[in-house]
Amino acid sequence: MTQESVNPTPQVNSCPEFPYFGARYPDARCINGYLWDMDSYDDGYFTIGGEEPCPFCNTEEYLEQSVDEENPREEVLKNIEYVRRKYS
Repeated sequence: MTQESVNPTPQVNSCPEFPYFGARYPDARCINGYLWDMDSYDDGYFTIGGEEPCPFCNTEEYLEQSVDEENPREEVLKNIEYVRRKYS
């Protein structure tokens, strides 16, 4: 997604909000399969995000970007499940 901002209202899935953009509290919201920084809310729109795939509803794309030699697929999947349980 290359938009500069997105309206947070049209959430079409039920992905949990969770820490992702550096906060210790839930700061990421999934909109249409991509994560937006909830701390970037300005004039009714999120202004930061839309490039990182959601690990819950866009899992395969998230895995393509996250899996590497230091982060094997099994560990990334375990982390996704941990976050899902903790923040759902």
